Amino acid sequence: MFTILTVLTALISVMFIVSVASTISALRRESEEVKAYNEKRITF
Repeated sequence: MFTILTVLTALISVMFIVSVASTISALRRESEEVKAYNEKRITF
């Protein structure tokens, strides 16, 4: 019983870490796209 709970807790924490990492990477990508868009707009 204890091992099952430990494994479930580990899986949940790994999923949480992965979701946070993907959110951060998505935000970075979005900010880069905004910068590129602003640079294009300035040139035109």
